[in-house]
Amino acid sequence: MESLHEYILAAINDIIIWWAWYLAEISFQLIISVISYIIVCVFLYFLLKKVDSTAWQLPGPPNRLLLVTAHPDDEVMFFGPMIYWIVQRNKSNIHLLCLSQELPDHPKIQWPEEVIAENVLQFIEMYKMDAVVTFDKHGVSRHKNHISLFYAIASLCIEKKVPTYCKLYTLESVNIFRKYTLIFDLPISLLSAPYWYLISYQQRYYIKNAMRAHSSQYLWFRQLYMIFSRYTLINTLHEVNLLDLELDLQFDDDDD
Repeated sequence: MESLHEYILAAINDIIIWWAWYLAEISFQLIISVISYIIVCVFLYFLLKKVDSTAWQLPGPPNRLLLVTAHPDDEVMFFGPMIYWIVQRNKSNIHLLCLSQELPDHPKIQWPEEVIAENVLQFIEMYKMDAVVTFDKHGVSRHKNHISLFYAIASLCIEKKVPTYCKLYTLESVNIFRKYTLIFDLPISLLSAPYWYLISYQQRYYIKNAMRAHSSQYLWFRQLYMIFSRYTLINTLHEVNLLDLELDLQFDDDDD
């Protein structure tokens, strides 16, 4: 009986030693992986600061670009890097269409698609816009007002109402972890989207200043957002493709 007891204790001790070794080994490999990833991110950031990134920006560039937002601070909180470079390069005229003036500003209320679509199409045709940029179907923050803009644009595309000279683009939404990792989202961002706009930490100063102009909206949690959000550093965009859009909406219908 005593030998059995000693055997069990020895077996338990061996298991504990093995798990301790295994966890130490895994922890070491994890630390090395994290450090390597951080080095890659920092290297990418400084490399991209020095190269001409126009090859990864919207093709053309567009002569007249229409940015469609839901609220007056959206252009700063989500589209800042893109706006910065478009203004800086001075090769495109950028127009802003903000739709919250006569529609309810509420994160749980979806706006009527036909109203938004009519307004957007009117601007496209009136000013001969050759590019339109807005939110994707997740609206960055899953705000229903943002999402409404995507579905309005999608309806125009599906109904083939968009003029052939106009391209449609959406801002990529990312998960909550990626959303607040700044330059540490760079490798994934560059691989996940064909078009992107990256600014430096020094250039972010202009975006933060622009956000301060929305003084009533610049609450403490938005101040934190402006410090940590990757949307104040990089914008990644996708072109709206009719075939992909139809498949995407079909999957949405199946989920419902």
